[in-house]
Amino acid sequence: MIDLENLGFRYSRRGNALFSNLNLHLPAGTLCGLLGANGAGKSSLLRLLAGLSFPQHGRCTVLGHEPAQRAPEFLADIFLLPEEFQLPALEASTYEARYGALYPRFDSALFNRLFTELQLPRPQKLHTLSQGQKKKFLLAFGLATQARLLILDEPTNGLDIPGKSQFRRLLIDHFQPERSFLISTHQVHDLQGLIDSVMVLAQGEILLHATVEALESRLQITVEQASPTDALYAEKSLEGFKVIRENHGPQESRLDLELMFGLVTTGPDRVRELFRPEARA
Repeated sequence: MIDLENLGFRYSRRGNALFSNLNLHLPAGTLCGLLGANGAGKSSLLRLLAGLSFPQHGRCTVLGHEPAQRAPEFLADIFLLPEEFQLPALEASTYEARYGALYPRFDSALFNRLFTELQLPRPQKLHTLSQGQKKKFLLAFGLATQARLLILDEPTNGLDIPGKSQFRRLLIDHFQPERSFLISTHQVHDLQGLIDSVMVLAQGEILLHATVEALESRLQITVEQASPTDALYAEKSLEGFKVIRENHGPQESRLDLELMFGLVTTGPDRVRELFRPEARA
C-alpha cells in the first residue's frame, strides 16, 4: 500500500535534508502508529504520502500511484485529517453534498449514522463547532469516504476522554483487511491497545517499524523497586521503576508504548541491533 525507497526531502534547496534515504513498506490491512519527537518530520512525511509535498529524490508509491501526480483515482482513495485545519461556514449536509461527491464510494448512510452517534449538532455551521467536534466531524466524514488509506495527524488533540474512547472504537469497528490507518500522535497512550504496528521516525530515518506482536516477543517489561543497571531502558514511576529488557524467555509482556518510545529515542543504536532482520530471525 505504501512503498518508499531512498526518499529524500528538504524544505528548500539550501536547507538541511529532513529525510535523505527514507525506506518503508507498509502493507494493506494495518493500523499503524507513527511516533517521533517534535521536529522529527512526522507531519512532513504524511504530507508527502498525501501528495501535498514533493520529494527531491527517491521513490514514493501509495496505492499504486505517485502521490505528487495527484491523480483523481489516488485522491479518491485517500483521506488526510491534518493536525491543523479550518472548516468552512457550511452546514454538514452541504459539506457532504459538495465534498462527498469527490469519493465514488462515499456512504451517506454511514456518515449520517456516525454524525448522530458522535452527538454532533445539526443544523449548525461547521466553523462554529468546538475543536473536538470538528475532529469528530472530519473523522466521521473520513470513515464514510470508504477510502482505503486514512492518514490521521494528531487526531485525538482536542478530544475529551469519552471522545478518545469513541475514536478508538470507531477505528476498530471500521477497520477492514483492504484498508489501512496511519496515525501520527504525541499522545502515545491514546494508541495503546489500538494499533497493530509501530513506526518510529528519528534522525531522518524510520528507526523502527515492527508489529506489536514482534515488540512484545522481543522486549520484556517489568516493574522493579531498585534502579536497574543492566536494562535496555528504565523510567521511574510511582510503583518503582518501569524496566525494559530483552526478552530471552517464552513469555511475552504487554507493550508499553510510552516506555518503548523512551527506549527508541535514547538508545537508537541498540534498537537497530535488536530489530535488524538477522536478530529477528
